[in-house]
Order: sequence, then C-alpha cells, then structure tokens
Amino acid sequence: MAKTTGPLFSLEASGTIAKTITYSRWKGRPYTRVRVIPLNPYHVDQVAARNRIRGMAKGMHWANVTAMKLDGELFTDEVRIRAITPDGFAWNGYLVDMGIGPGAAHWLEADIAYGALAPGEKTAWDAAADALVPPIPECPVGAPGGGYGESYSSGCVFFFYMYALYKMDLYTLPGAVPPVYA
Repeated sequence: MAKTTGPLFSLEASGTIAKTITYSRWKGRPYTRVRVIPLNPYHVDQVAARNRIRGMAKGMHWANVTAMKLDGELFTDEVRIRAITPDGFAWNGYLVDMGIGPGAAHWLEADIAYGALAPGEKTAWDAAADALVPPIPECPVGAPGGGYGESYSSGCVFFFYMYALYKMDLYTLPGAVPPVYA
C-alpha cells in the first residue's frame, strides 16, 4: 500500500478517479489503491469468505464489549489477546486472522469439530452463548446469488470464537462442554 502525502496537490483526497484509482484513509493514514470491481460478488467462494468474517466479527464484538472473564483467568479475552498480538497487528485483526487461518484452514477445522457435536451438545453451546453478558447473537449469513441462508447459531459463533482462542493458545480445544465465563 502506497503512503500518500498531499495527493492531487491537496491536503486530503478520497474517492475514485476515472474508475481506476481510489484514494482513501486507513486508521487516519491516507493511501491510494487500484480500484477493484469484483467479477461476481455473489460467487460461492466470495460469499463464504464474507460469512467467515461475519462470524468472527460477532465474536470479536463480544470480546470488545464484555467484562466477563474465562473461568480461572485474571483478565478479559481482549486483554489476553492484546498481550500476544504481534507487532503491526490490531488485536481484533489478529483474532479474525487466527479464527479464519491461512486459506480458511482454522475455520474449516472448527466447522468440522462443531459439526461433529451431538444436537444436545450444540444446544449447550447455544445456552452458554445466550447466558453471556452481553449474549453472543446468532449470525445471519449470505447465500450465493444474493439473499441470506441459514444463520450461524449463537452457540456456533461462540464455538468458532473459542476455536480462535485455541489457535492462539489461550484456550484448550473446544469440545462438547462450553467454557464458563463469569
């Protein structure tokens, strides 16, 4: 990403010129990039990528607003994640990165593990997610071709969030019994 100073002989620029170059700001820093128009924004792979980000964003938002701590821990998840976040990363970006993984590998592992749970175990995860303060909400997901598909349940979002913590070595491998927060 190119850093710009005084783009277009002005102090600030934003927007797209000639459907080619886009000027914007990220974390207060101006930058310039090539304008990208998705060929098919409703393609199966594109929708799946957006759904993974949506799911992790629900868990990230919960970690950002809760004062609850994992049983036996002195600090909230956000504080614990911030403590291990590599330089150059924002804590929430690191959480999303670890929750999805390279080529969506972590997400797919979590999906397999969650799919292997019995219906009663999934219900226990839903109940645990609903008991949190604030509760973790279910996550609507997009469907290829537009519209929405079946939502990720609150317990599913909670499970995937805990799987991301597992990938950061902040929690054990999630299983049939959801964690306790207080």
